[in-house]
Amino acid sequence: MKFICNGMDLSDALSKVMKALPSKKSMPILEGIKFSAFKDTLTVMATDIDFVVVMKIRADIILEGEVLVPGRTICEYIRKISKENIIEFDSDIEKDKLCITHCDSFIYLATMNINEYPSIEEQKYDMQLTIKQKDFKDLVNKTIFATSTEEVRQQLKGCLISVNGKEIKSVGLDGYRLAICNKELDKEYPSKEIIVPAKSLSEISKLFEDEENEITLNINDKKMCVEFDNTKVITSLIAGQFIKYQSTIPTTFETVVTVDRASLEYSMDKVDVIARMDKNNYIKMDIKEGKMTIYCNTATSNIKEVINTFTSGKDMSVNLNAKYLTDCIKNTQDEYISMKFLNSNSPIVITPIESNEYLYLILPIRSR
Repeated sequence: MKFICNGMDLSDALSKVMKALPSKKSMPILEGIKFSAFKDTLTVMATDIDFVVVMKIRADIILEGEVLVPGRTICEYIRKISKENIIEFDSDIEKDKLCITHCDSFIYLATMNINEYPSIEEQKYDMQLTIKQKDFKDLVNKTIFATSTEEVRQQLKGCLISVNGKEIKSVGLDGYRLAICNKELDKEYPSKEIIVPAKSLSEISKLFEDEENEITLNINDKKMCVEFDNTKVITSLIAGQFIKYQSTIPTTFETVVTVDRASLEYSMDKVDVIARMDKNNYIKMDIKEGKMTIYCNTATSNIKEVINTFTSGKDMSVNLNAKYLTDCIKNTQDEYISMKFLNSNSPIVITPIESNEYLYLILPIRSR
């Protein structure tokens, strides 16, 4: 294999592909990045079996072929020489080495046994849909923070992605909080539900560069393939049934509070300084006479924050996990948000004022 390519193009591709390298030591062969040079295209690929990233760039292919190179080593080296317009690669199969030349400098890297590298099985997909990068990224950002990090229930370590007609929905929950985000699609699609690992969704959204561009989602019962620009990402799905969350959302409320989101975020940023001292991140919220008062007391410190609100209904007092509330606030952009309460022991529901784009639910902490 022999080819010439642009350093910046290759460095950019490798920085994205390396996101699929295993984060923990597993099979040594998975530490490699595969280079495939055919026609006028260089394809670089990495996988940890469950997650695959493939990037294509233009290259001057002198001799077609494939080679497997230690991933993190090649990424770091190319990053250091990325300003070079011309980098030449020449692999010697018999000597198991790859020579990289730029200007008058060169480096030899030992290659890996490409025959041991896992092949990517071709998939037949049940559904294909398109959505703007910014909409898919918003779906992800507004829900993955509520997914579980515990190993007990695998289904809670992912987001439920649900397609129904012209709507796509993402749902994340961990047993203590729930996050739902809805987006409108360009046309009608048949119903489909999958559970996508939160880690995969996070890595995919980080790859987007032009948020106005569309991505294509290809889905079956085991895989989701995301295609955009010169990039393809394939992730395994989580098997099993997602929790029937709909019945946990209250439909009637005794108190509804409209609050300036920026003011609430500013107050919570200060309260968090004290709340983090308590292992339960415990805060108390009192709602009375157009004001929301937030208290946090620990063994060594206490804080009180007062925010003006528009309130309808009964006075209310509730105990919450500060981090859960802060996560919700930071994942909205609205000027005002609505906080809805049934009683001090029922879930708190947070929504935008004028749409149903998202819904957050937080279970209260029982009074102590």
